[in-house]
Amino acid sequence: MPLIPDHIIQEVAEKNDIYELVSQYVSLKRTGSSYIGLCPFHNEKTPSFSVSPQKGIFHCFGCGEGGNSIGFYMKIENLSFYEAVKRMAEKANVELPKADSFDYHKSDQRRKERELIYEINQAAADKFYENLKNSKDAIAYFKGREIDGAWAKRYLLGYARDGWDDMFTHLKNKGYTESDILKAGLIVGNDSGKFYDRFRHRVMFPIFDERDNIIGFGGRVLNDDKPKYLNSPEGPVFSKGKNLFALNIAKRTRSDTVILVEGYMDVIALAMHGYTNAVATLGTAITPDQAKMLKKYFKEVVICYDSDGAGRTATEKAITIMRNAEVKASVMYLSGGKDPDEYIKKMGKDSFNTALKGRKTDITYLIEYFREKFDINIDGEKVAYIESLIPYLLLVTNPVELDVYVNKLSSITAVSPQALYSQLGIKKVSTPARAEKTAEIKRSQADTGRTKLDKAREGVIALILSDINLYAANKTALTEDMFGDGAAGEIFKYIKTLYDEGKRVDVNLMMASLSEEHIKTLSRILSIDTHISDEGKAMKDFIRIVNEEMRVAKIFDVLNSGSVEKLNEMIKKNN
Repeated sequence: MPLIPDHIIQEVAEKNDIYELVSQYVSLKRTGSSYIGLCPFHNEKTPSFSVSPQKGIFHCFGCGEGGNSIGFYMKIENLSFYEAVKRMAEKANVELPKADSFDYHKSDQRRKERELIYEINQAAADKFYENLKNSKDAIAYFKGREIDGAWAKRYLLGYARDGWDDMFTHLKNKGYTESDILKAGLIVGNDSGKFYDRFRHRVMFPIFDERDNIIGFGGRVLNDDKPKYLNSPEGPVFSKGKNLFALNIAKRTRSDTVILVEGYMDVIALAMHGYTNAVATLGTAITPDQAKMLKKYFKEVVICYDSDGAGRTATEKAITIMRNAEVKASVMYLSGGKDPDEYIKKMGKDSFNTALKGRKTDITYLIEYFREKFDINIDGEKVAYIESLIPYLLLVTNPVELDVYVNKLSSITAVSPQALYSQLGIKKVSTPARAEKTAEIKRSQADTGRTKLDKAREGVIALILSDINLYAANKTALTEDMFGDGAAGEIFKYIKTLYDEGKRVDVNLMMASLSEEHIKTLSRILSIDTHISDEGKAMKDFIRIVNEEMRVAKIFDVLNSGSVEKLNEMIKKNN
């Protein structure tokens, strides 16, 4: 049986969305940013089983089971780790190494290739940013869009000089090879075998993935050259249909809603007015992969496209994509400006907020929008109006929701609900069962046997996992001795090793390296809500509690030993 490379484990876990996987076995209901249901691993009447799509984990507060999507599949199907990864890889179309033909060196090279591209992109972004400081044209462009230096730095905006090899020369001087720079998509080759910069005389927008790696760039020209907008090419780390601009920022807001716009400037303009929960597609229509990414982090997608004809058409397509991906979507229409950037600058935040609050559900928007296209006082146009809405009504799977829209359409057209249902191919509409009230997750069982010290240790780990800066700020106070020899100790050592090397922690890879019992502890830690108003204070409080509880534990150990000498020695040390 072959070993599975880390990057493949990571890819398999990520491409098998944990909500979609678990919901095939467990009936889940949303509560906040997570989902709850009855645990499939022990008998219970009150839901204590939690799934967090944002963190990619499940945890039962009743029996303590927990892990990522691979761990869930292993347990629910009674599979070995390799068998689970193999089946999940097949479902996600991930190529798994074969025992007799896998080239471990090649696999490691692919991982290193991606890391090198991230590094090259970061170097390029830093160079573009420095170029911006010395470019009157680029500075004038951003000032014209009301973006100052602070916001340019926040989004690492930049400028590609109007030359043929400015970036190419810069990166070569930093030691990167021609081949590696080409793979990063920053240069282009011509028929004579020479290379030149892909981006020239453009303002630059770095594109980050969910883990804050720079995977590519978007560039806008400052003259009349074509194309007006240019993205990095598809490559080992960049795919414009599988990433979203500023998702790394929007997901940190932990907002229930995300505002989906079309342009980079729309995102930045909204952020400047306090709406940091905005993302943009990368020059293309929304894709199913992007819809799934949004579903992972948000409860509702608010579509806020341009108010022109093209924007309206894109909105229709986005609604279809969202419905097929089972993503709750709504639409806000900006009547006073062409796009969100122009609107919020022209009309102000209050007007934008009014439009946001007045957004329509996706189907209600279509019912009202299509009505503008037809004169329903004419029979033929009334029929055409209804027929134009049928494909969208067929996407509504909730019978109660469908009933609302059918009755709304019936009221507008004076066509009976029965006739509309017949057009949809539905003969009888069953009365939906009364919605079951969502129960609170009981955590009392999970706390059994766990001391104040255990909880404080896990609180520290939860915080440093959520923010590496908290680890750096408290590094001298955090020692391995604080976490003991159990699961918390092993988990802390793993995190510390990576952080000290300047690396990020990937939860999927960590789980692959831990024992089953330690995975349960980790899933419980990851289930801790770290959205605290003052995380720095919380960190210091947890550290203080750990130290106090350990000191008390030592005193009890000495008292239990009956050694007067040890007790006196301890008293002297503490005085």
